[in-house]
Amino acid sequence: MPGISAPEIRDIPVPQLEEDEVLVRITQVGFTRRDRLAMEMDERSMPEGSDFLVTGHIAVGRVEEAGSMVNDFEQGDLVVPTIRRDCDHCIDSRVDMCVHLDLSTNCGINGSHGFARELMIEKARFLVKVPTELEELATLITPLSVAEKAHMELIETRQRYNFYCYHDEDKVTPKTLITGMGPVGILTTMLTSLYGYRLTVFGRREADDERSRIFEPLNLEYINTARVSTEDLEEKGLRFRQIFETTGDPDYIMNVLPLMDANAVSVLMAMPETELKEHQTNPRTTRLLRNLVEKNQIILGSLKSGKDAFESAVEHLEELASIYEKQLKQIITHRIPFDDFEELFKLDSREAILPVLVFD
Repeated sequence: MPGISAPEIRDIPVPQLEEDEVLVRITQVGFTRRDRLAMEMDERSMPEGSDFLVTGHIAVGRVEEAGSMVNDFEQGDLVVPTIRRDCDHCIDSRVDMCVHLDLSTNCGINGSHGFARELMIEKARFLVKVPTELEELATLITPLSVAEKAHMELIETRQRYNFYCYHDEDKVTPKTLITGMGPVGILTTMLTSLYGYRLTVFGRREADDERSRIFEPLNLEYINTARVSTEDLEEKGLRFRQIFETTGDPDYIMNVLPLMDANAVSVLMAMPETELKEHQTNPRTTRLLRNLVEKNQIILGSLKSGKDAFESAVEHLEELASIYEKQLKQIITHRIPFDDFEELFKLDSREAILPVLVFD
């Protein structure tokens, strides 16, 4: 509940099932830093007519019952809900691209209740079916969908770069940077590894740290930016054709963007929660802006994936599980029974990557 010192349990009536809806019994809910931030917000994050917000924007559940007009789901199906909800008047399925932010909401974050509850009624169009064999890893589908959308947007944008130069070795295997080592950062790295990119990961941990070791099977370069500054890397000529920025730290973003190469595309995938420090308004920032124009660079924002990205995430999670099953399981660092939910909020964020609350 936003603004309270600790979460609490409430009894919430389950509404009547409509013909286009599905009754879902929640089995797992994943928690990230974004959920903690939502609970610290004020009443603006609460659904209309409610004085509280059910937390949790990552969930897995089983279908209990389907409405009379629902043909895609049946009892027992494993499902994952999407996050963005539209005004119910959209004629396009890409609700994640809705320009009317005042009319759309995000489950568990602002304007719509989240999924940390035993039962929920959901419209069938906001549910994605998941193969039963992925149940143990299914909480990864939501953060992986963020990576899917960002990659789709980047690929579409890079279609403009449709020529070949014999001096350009990046044409086939572009040098790609992923910043951040949260669930989205790790899964973006794993997803992009499937495309043969030359990968570099920026983190703030030692290379032999338990979280950093998740990357060991991947063919990539890891740089601890707590020890090596991005300014030094820039001076040494390190450049990237593709950047996926997942930290949301505005100061870090401004230090990373100067590493963009000519014709580069950077995708910002996390909402900045703090103000940019004054010292960032300096000659380096001016040079960044000049590069954007002179070198034909693009900076994209990508947030709240749509159903197409969720469906792609399901397909790629199956592929990734066949290669990196051990590493994927390491992302889910804790499984906490619902009766012990208070333990979830005592976890050290440096150790917990994606803790999961288990309902059954």
